[in-house]
Amino acid sequence: MSIKQTAGKILLSLYVVQLDNPTKLEQTSVVFMATPNSKLDTSEWLKSILHSINDNDVILYNAFNYLLEKHLIAKKNNRELMGGLVLLGLHLTATGIDVIEGVEQGEEPQKIVKSLFNFNFTSKVTVDSLVKAEVGNIVGIGAAASGKIGL
Repeated sequence: MSIKQTAGKILLSLYVVQLDNPTKLEQTSVVFMATPNSKLDTSEWLKSILHSINDNDVILYNAFNYLLEKHLIAKKNNRELMGGLVLLGLHLTATGIDVIEGVEQGEEPQKIVKSLFNFNFTSKVTVDSLVKAEVGNIVGIGAAASGKIGL
């Protein structure tokens, strides 16, 4: 899976978590250690979600950087590891929310999502159908998106 596809699935997963429990997301740290393999260190619930998307920590590291550089997610910390990445107070930005929820606004916003993440969907896509199609198989995400469980 590409960096862009991984980033899209991460963004959708974080969107579901932020909708369900924003403080849980903001209180969770995501750390990529400065090693040749950019080892991921985070809480078990988030690690499970991220490794369900892609079990390659290097791809996950690059996907988080992609989302940060596109201003789709943000962090509240200013602390950095030498050669690593520390994310504290992680949350979707207004732009990130606009991108996801824009899929229901017609062809032009849908082109943006397709371009950003290499997703393939029909013009009748909804946020719920996109979440279910792209991350519905991830532990807890599909059920949380349908309202059956809370994260």
